Amino acid sequence: MAWRRLARCRPLVFACIALLGACSTSAGDPGAVSDAAKAGGANEHGLARLRNPLEGDARAIAAGRDLFAGKACASCHGADARGGMCPSLVDRAWVYGDDDTTLYHLIREGSAGMRAHGYVRGGAAKAVGDMPPLGSAVSEQEAWQLLAWIRAHAAAESTGTR
Repeated sequence: MAWRRLARCRPLVFACIALLGACSTSAGDPGAVSDAAKAGGANEHGLARLRNPLEGDARAIAAGRDLFAGKACASCHGADARGGMCPSLVDRAWVYGDDDTTLYHLIREGSAGMRAHGYVRGGAAKAVGDMPPLGSAVSEQEAWQLLAWIRAHAAAESTGTR
């Protein structure tokens, strides 16, 4: 009986192990942002407005695809980013918002960081738990690469051109 319960938890255990492995590297201050990403002004939560400097860059998109698979993102969001234990990244139903500022900080600071900035989770997307902060595992450049791929992948999914 206990083995059956353990078998049901196996995907979560593997995801946690992969995430812990990804978080073992240091990538600096998760709040640090290069000048190239600053868009001017602040959003309603007091965060500097950001824009992805790598948006549409084919090499960045390819790197983001590889990071998505290699940083354990697929363990929670599914190999095709359509969701798994956590929300889909291709359906435009973002739980904190879909702008670059919000998504960058969500990747780097996780759900708890978003709440600390005053964000409130919206929508009813499935999530087993909070998104962990990946700031220690993902550099600023890598966060923008991931976001470039997610946006390109979502656009391809919505038009059926993937």
